[in-house]
Amino acid sequence: MGTQYLSVKETSEILNCSEQYVRQLLRYGEISGEKISSRWIVASESVRSYRVKGEDISLKIPDRGRRSFSKPKLKALSFFSGCMGLDLGLEKEGIQILLACEIDAAARKTIEINRPDMALIGDIRDYSATEIRAKAGLSSTDEIDVIVGGPPCQAFSSAGKRQGFNDERGNVFLTFIDLITELKPRFAVIENVRGLLSAPLKHRPHEMRGKNFPPLSQDEQRGGALLFITQRLRKAGYGISFNLYNAANFGPLQQRERFFMICN
Repeated sequence: MGTQYLSVKETSEILNCSEQYVRQLLRYGEISGEKISSRWIVASESVRSYRVKGEDISLKIPDRGRRSFSKPKLKALSFFSGCMGLDLGLEKEGIQILLACEIDAAARKTIEINRPDMALIGDIRDYSATEIRAKAGLSSTDEIDVIVGGPPCQAFSSAGKRQGFNDERGNVFLTFIDLITELKPRFAVIENVRGLLSAPLKHRPHEMRGKNFPPLSQDEQRGGALLFITQRLRKAGYGISFNLYNAANFGPLQQRERFFMICN
């Protein structure tokens, strides 16, 4: 008997999660499938194995608006929030997170339990700046003090294929930059991998470089992605500073370098 396949919708119903989360599992190889044209089909046996391993995430936390109507003195919105580790530092300094944005089902459950009054949305591409303000309980004139986020880093990681903005995850990064320019916070904090410092705007595979191929274009030069981001933010009126930090210098027993950009 040949391989049996399920649709993304059928898989989401079996795992009790969103279709977006199923696509994420496919992209990261947690379950197997094939992409035919623009649609995924999922190997039913891999879904069964995923459940047997105890990884069936029976979580379906719906998107929601903020459940509190108070207006704190310092307000922030969080994107690509994960379990909100980055946001805890802001909260310790008196900055209240009004909205989290996350698609991972387990992380959404964590946010639901720890911050039940906070607004929670899923895919950043599904919401306009106006809709995000509404979810956070903010009017069009309410000032946002901080936007913070660590967009998916695999598109720029030196451990990956470094497809940059040609990768779907890199395109989500650009959506985040566009939202910053539309929501106009006083400050924006962007976290990413070290590879962003050297990633080109357009990636040319190494096997297509050398004396037998045309020289690299400006967009294919190292650092092009970061230059593109900073130009868009500066055009929107932001001053920018960035640096590379190693977690080992701040207490944790691990060498973990991360890029941070501060915009104001």
